Amino acid sequence: MSDVPSNLIPSRVTQLPTAPVASPDGLLLFTYQGVSYQVRAGDLLQVSGVPTTRQVIAGTGMTGGGPLSSDVTLSIANAGVGTAQLAASGATAGTYGDGDNIPVVTVDDTGRITAVTEIASSGSGSVPVTRQVIAGQGLLGGGSLGNNVTLSADFEDTVPLVTTTGGSAGTSIELSRGDHQHPPVNLSNQDQIDGTLPIDQGGTGKSNSSTPGAIAYGGGNDIGLGAVGIAGQVLISGGTAAYTWGSALIQTDQPANVFYGGPASGGAAATGFRALVNADLPTSGVTANTYGSSTAIPVITVDAKGVITGATTTAFQSGLSFQGAWNAATNTPTLASGTGTSGHYYITSVAGTTNLDGITDWQVGDWAVFNGTVWQKLDQSNTVVSVNGQTGVVNLTEIANVAGGAANRIIYNTGAGATDFLVAPTVTDTFLKWNGSTFVWTTAVTAAVTSFSAGSTGLTPSTGTTGDITLAGTLAPVNGGTGLTAVGASGNVLTSDGTNWTSATPAAGVTTDDVIALAVALG
Repeated sequence: MSDVPSNLIPSRVTQLPTAPVASPDGLLLFTYQGVSYQVRAGDLLQVSGVPTTRQVIAGTGMTGGGPLSSDVTLSIANAGVGTAQLAASGATAGTYGDGDNIPVVTVDDTGRITAVTEIASSGSGSVPVTRQVIAGQGLLGGGSLGNNVTLSADFEDTVPLVTTTGGSAGTSIELSRGDHQHPPVNLSNQDQIDGTLPIDQGGTGKSNSSTPGAIAYGGGNDIGLGAVGIAGQVLISGGTAAYTWGSALIQTDQPANVFYGGPASGGAAATGFRALVNADLPTSGVTANTYGSSTAIPVITVDAKGVITGATTTAFQSGLSFQGAWNAATNTPTLASGTGTSGHYYITSVAGTTNLDGITDWQVGDWAVFNGTVWQKLDQSNTVVSVNGQTGVVNLTEIANVAGGAANRIIYNTGAGATDFLVAPTVTDTFLKWNGSTFVWTTAVTAAVTSFSAGSTGLTPSTGTTGDITLAGTLAPVNGGTGLTAVGASGNVLTSDGTNWTSATPAAGVTTDDVIALAVALG
């Protein structure tokens, strides 16, 4: 290895043979507190190594990836970053700027446009042609903006480090002066070096003051030296920040039923292995007490991990217990869904729609009974819920309304299960008449009987000739009667004299056959 100045960190080790194979038994150089040690490569891999079978997988919008058995490259795929991956910038999509308007653009530190507006163009703020472009250090030319202005580089042609040999002035017209040559630099000569060697030139990018035990770490644009730890500490990653030192848990054999933690009580103290105490258990929310007795049942609430989070008691219930009347309209006394004492019940005194565990139809006389979990209803009202669309208490003798009905209509059946309406006529003194196939309205006879005569029938009105008439008298033979007012003596027969009927004793010589024949003749 070549000599390295004491103020520089070695950048490489040379003149060492290449190992024929990679082996976890290979030994690596390890420096701790200024002392160099050898350490097995496999032991380091057990601490922080990643197996070569581990995959780097390209996600959405990416390409590449693969197993870590070799270098892995991830790239943004063509069109991998689209509008779906970009957050809203705040700018409103549109076209800004024209011959009369100038777009005003707001850009964040990532170069994204976050807002766009327009202002009317004007000559305000224009650069006058008399304004000068002045050539600064290292430049030649310039002049007034009244004409085109040319700036040129002022190429230095002095031989660098004229006090040494081997240097020459550049002649190229390129700003990089690629042909400019310097003699070898002696890094141990403070007269030949100045400033800080950057990372891309093999340096650290910053001036470091080395302390025994310090660890070099990448700071992004430079390499810094971290603070020195104490014996037994390990490095803790700070992400993109500097590493820090922290305590390491030394894994040794421990007795059963112990854990690694802080002190069981008191202030902060060193961690270590110890037995669990009650103070280590989190608060469950249960009040310490004794639950359950000969007259009370414990009610326990347990979470998904089997921890008791609540405990109460409830009294034994031997049966139903009447609690009084309940107003279902105002919910008085107040009852709540899922809340109550098993066996307690109320009788509804005022109907209402209070919701108890989904039940909203409460009629007078209904029971509200709590079964230990929910409220249930015992329907005691026996009230018809609905009759032909009518709800509540329905009085069949006083139907409030018939669907399709209107004023001055009569309902009737047109068939089985079918009804219709007859519309009352506007003509007075009409009546409903069945004509053999349908109902019709017919004009009524309104003239009253003014007189009555029985004619030659022998009957006469006994109570007048108007209104209700009662007939009296003897029906004459010509009208189908006998003209007689009495039946006569027993054994008499009806005989005709050609005009009238008489009841008389049968004459001598008249036989039974004669009587029968006469009866037949008379009908």
